[in-house]
Amino acid sequence: MTSADITAVDAGESLTRRQWNVLGITMLFWLFDGYETFALLLTIGPSLHDLLPASELSTLPRVAAYLISITLFGWAVGGVLGGFIGDRFGRRRTMIWAVVLYSIFTGTSALAPTWQWLAFTRFLTGVGIGAEWGVGTSLLQEIWPERLRTKGAGILQAAFSGGFVIASVLWLVLGGSFGASWRWMYAVGIVPALFVAFLARAIPESERWTKVNHSMAAIGSALRANARNLVVAIIVSISITVGFWAISSWVPTYAATLASDPKSGVYYAGMAGLLYAIGEIFGCIGFGLLSDIWGRRGTLAFYLAGSIAITPIVFLWVRDPQIVVLLQLVNGFLTGGLYGWFAVHPPEMFPTSIRSTAISLIFNSARFLAMFGPIIASSLIAFFGGYGPAATTLASVFAVGLIALFFLPETKGKPLPS
Repeated sequence: MTSADITAVDAGESLTRRQWNVLGITMLFWLFDGYETFALLLTIGPSLHDLLPASELSTLPRVAAYLISITLFGWAVGGVLGGFIGDRFGRRRTMIWAVVLYSIFTGTSALAPTWQWLAFTRFLTGVGIGAEWGVGTSLLQEIWPERLRTKGAGILQAAFSGGFVIASVLWLVLGGSFGASWRWMYAVGIVPALFVAFLARAIPESERWTKVNHSMAAIGSALRANARNLVVAIIVSISITVGFWAISSWVPTYAATLASDPKSGVYYAGMAGLLYAIGEIFGCIGFGLLSDIWGRRGTLAFYLAGSIAITPIVFLWVRDPQIVVLLQLVNGFLTGGLYGWFAVHPPEMFPTSIRSTAISLIFNSARFLAMFGPIIASSLIAFFGGYGPAATTLASVFAVGLIALFFLPETKGKPLPS
């Protein structure tokens, strides 16, 4: 971003075409990341009914947890590697190759003959998704003007939930109305690679990145200097990520269990996922707006406290499937909107030389623990004999983040570190 661009926006003029392009492209790719992720959650039941032998269908909840956990493991690996590669070799190239990777392996998931093969392709899909987020977020933060960065970051993060909406609507049409195979949901995943072919030239490189030292020594030194904030932010991330994947990822499956027959189960699962995603979109956008009013820490505290409160309401106290589905608007706003924090606060705590590495570590390293969340959740569901007590117990993890966030610096009103 040039000084002329900053001056123009600060004077009240419109954003430049280059800045709009960056928002549009990063949103598009993050939207498809969300689609690839939610396609798994929506179709995990039907896919395993096809891929598991009849004699092993009783193991479906455990195998489903394995699939989610393996995807998260790939996401964590890709995020850590992609963040470092983005700081070392540039945001643009890393983002392009990450999108190509997750597109190819989402497409090949449609051909899986066994659940083990599906798990392998989901791992590689996760690697690509994890690698894309950090560089895309860094690129937006470094190109957008100071006074609009927070709002742009909230909109960017909301695109992930937009992918949830697309996946939910498509599954309602394909799986619900037409009774089509779950494989079509994965076949659609090849589309982002086609967009890369058309949009690659329009993706700029960050001028901030080109002006800093990209050497291994410089990256290592900057990481050591910022170790405290990095560690505390990872603790907050663990709270958010484990809570989401151990609780909210079961929303469609839980809604389906409240239905009276399999067909209405597909409907309730799809509608619950759709309304959750819509709530999450508003939650992420709201996080960006509220952060400029309440500050980064105050906004996160509101979302974490709200997540603790909404979980027992959804999973324990309400049994009417229609009300549970409607409550996903609030549930999505709070538990899904927590992800707005990742795009708003962490990028403001670290300098350009390690921004991609640091925010990718924060966003993705938590998945090394979060990958065990669905497995633990499935065990607790079996132990308690239902989703409600298990989800309510796991919601206590949000309290960890509620405490840790106050050890992070408040960055409201401060410029992006150089």
